[in-house]
Amino acid sequence: ENTRKPTGFGGRLMVAMMNIGHRALADWGLRFLPLAENADVLDCGCGGGANLRLMLKKCPTGKVCGIDYSPVSVEKSRKLNQTAVSAG
Repeated sequence: ENTRKPTGFGGRLMVAMMNIGHRALADWGLRFLPLAENADVLDCGCGGGANLRLMLKKCPTGKVCGIDYSPVSVEKSRKLNQTAVSAG
């Protein structure tokens, strides 16, 4: 259940573990995604925001947004990407 919609303490742990555990696969997949530096990107189901962070680096002059229905995931993603969130 906590992998689908992370909640509570267990959810916070799950989101942190997914950010680490999915890194290699995400890096591999993003190599095949031709993103321009000014691309507009929406990550649906952004989880803990690790992929958003990678896409923010690939699209420094674009707009990168993430959505998730888990408040725990949104909180983690906002913290991880605080600089971009503050910049708007």
